[in-house]
Amino acid sequence: MEEKERLEEKEDLKEKERPEEKERPAKFRLTGCLGAKILAFILLLAGIGAGILSGIVLIGAWEENMYTRGEEAVVTELLSGRIYDAVEYAKYCVEIDRMDAIEADLAGGNLDLALLDPESGNKGEGKVIWGTYSGYSAAYTRDIPVRFPGGEEAEDIILNGTKLDREKWYTFRVYVNLELPAEDEVKLLVQAARLVYELRYACIGILLGCFFLCLLCLIFLLCGAGHRNGREGIVPSVVNCIHLDVLTGAYMLAMGFSLYLVMSLWRDTGADDFVIMMVLLTFSVMLLTGISVLYLTELAVRMKLGGWWRHTLIYVILRGFWRMIRFLVRGVVILIREIPLVPTVVLAYLGLCILEFMGCILFVEAEGVVLWAMEKAVLFAVLLYVSLMSRRLLKGSQAMAQGQEDYTVDTKGMFGAFREHGENLNSLSQGISMAVAERMKSEHLKTELITNVSHDIKTPLTSIINYADLICQEQTENPKVGEYAEVLVRQSRRLKKLLEDLVEASKATTGNLEVNLEPCEVGVILSQAVGEYQQRMEEKELKLIVTQPEAPVQILADGRHLWRVFDNLLNNVCKYAQENSRVYLSVEQKDGQVLIIFRNMSKYVLNIPAQELEERFVRGDKSRHMEGNGLGLSIAGSLMELQKGKMEIVIDGDLFKVILRFGQL
Repeated sequence: MEEKERLEEKEDLKEKERPEEKERPAKFRLTGCLGAKILAFILLLAGIGAGILSGIVLIGAWEENMYTRGEEAVVTELLSGRIYDAVEYAKYCVEIDRMDAIEADLAGGNLDLALLDPESGNKGEGKVIWGTYSGYSAAYTRDIPVRFPGGEEAEDIILNGTKLDREKWYTFRVYVNLELPAEDEVKLLVQAARLVYELRYACIGILLGCFFLCLLCLIFLLCGAGHRNGREGIVPSVVNCIHLDVLTGAYMLAMGFSLYLVMSLWRDTGADDFVIMMVLLTFSVMLLTGISVLYLTELAVRMKLGGWWRHTLIYVILRGFWRMIRFLVRGVVILIREIPLVPTVVLAYLGLCILEFMGCILFVEAEGVVLWAMEKAVLFAVLLYVSLMSRRLLKGSQAMAQGQEDYTVDTKGMFGAFREHGENLNSLSQGISMAVAERMKSEHLKTELITNVSHDIKTPLTSIINYADLICQEQTENPKVGEYAEVLVRQSRRLKKLLEDLVEASKATTGNLEVNLEPCEVGVILSQAVGEYQQRMEEKELKLIVTQPEAPVQILADGRHLWRVFDNLLNNVCKYAQENSRVYLSVEQKDGQVLIIFRNMSKYVLNIPAQELEERFVRGDKSRHMEGNGLGLSIAGSLMELQKGKMEIVIDGDLFKVILRFGQL
């Protein structure tokens, strides 16, 4: 035993000498960085915009067959539309004799026109009737035949002194200077066609890259939703107070309004300009994507928090409706229970009789009504008798359930199963009374035995302690004598403490202690008890945190016994709490009660039920290496019952919590 205690003392010293573990700073996570989330959101929108533009270019290149034709063929095909527009406009100006308009339109541009008479001129080239071609080296020309029909009454068309025959075909020759010296629509069209042709394959890579970039950014935003550096767990957003279905409705409304706004802008611009169409399409998709991503991140936060369906308005309404129905049903059940058995049976019987009587009047003759009345009278007597017998048996069982073991059921006038059941209840009552008497006698003898034996042992034990102290004071040459004497003193005092606790536990259990209940201020007594154990807690490296209301809290208790309860619980904390941990003491007022709560982390595994710890000689330390006898909590519980209070023990993993309940003054 001595070697064992020495090893325990060495282990305690080693634990005290261990350096304090420093609190590690919160680990930096990229998913909790606000800057990273903003950057991912911006990259997502940029990827959407770039993807839309590259997709439009890709579709345009596919429609113009840029993957199967050469660049010049593509440019020529795109110029055909502009050429036909110019020819149609020139034909119109010829018919209305406004050649100055077409000349002004083509002046200084990259496109020129000439009207030829194919049947005149030299070498089959045709005679030039009119033209804007200045003689530059054209890279592309095209002839388009035209007529100027106008009917019999149409006026003659004279152009540059030449009368045009309305039945004759003429030729508009188009000259396009592909060196593009002028800044006009033709140059923009050609440059755009060449640019798209050069990027036709790059757009495929850009589109795929934008797709994967947007996907990665979306996954990152959803994974990082609710995470913040410096905060543990999932942090709700600022809109968490809004119900999810309401938020979903607001999202759908925002999406609809955004679509309406974009469509209105598109309709107002007329969508004639391809560039404007592309800008509007890109802007609308980016706007809708941004709104959708914000909604999805909020949805992800609520999914991670769990119980998202409880934060919907529909759930709140249905839960309120269900609570109302349950309240009404409970009210009806309570109302039926509160009505005594006999009146309930009588009322139900009378209601049934009234319904049957109305049926007899409507569908049965007079003789049938008389027989029905006689039958109901006999049935009423039988039901009334059965109800009265059931009422007696019910009162007897209720009395026994309330602890009235001497209650006797009156079986007079009963017969059959009712009489047998009543006699069984009386026999059960007698058996309970005998068992209670035997239990009380056994408890009294046990308590008396503990008290007598404790007093008989206490006198020689006191002598042993005194002589052991004298031996410790003697100076001997053998050092082991003093060492043995110290062990003897320590174990003798431990045995004396056990005897004192046994006597106190027996008195508290049997109620032999004097109790003077008077108003006590909880905060004062608790502060005094905490002050007594402050030094011991500091030695155990326990950080004590006390929480009390600002206003004084008074309860009806015995100050001496309440002090002993606090003393036992704080002593229990010092023995079994995990070193270098926090201990919480709090005083709370709730539902007309005063709750005094002790919380600490146990150094031992608490793998026993909480109720078992309230029994005698039961300790949380199964190895029983620590000092203590397992009576502290039992004594505290008994003292609480003597003061009309209640002690409750709660175990949650390594968390050990004791709740003391008193009535509030």
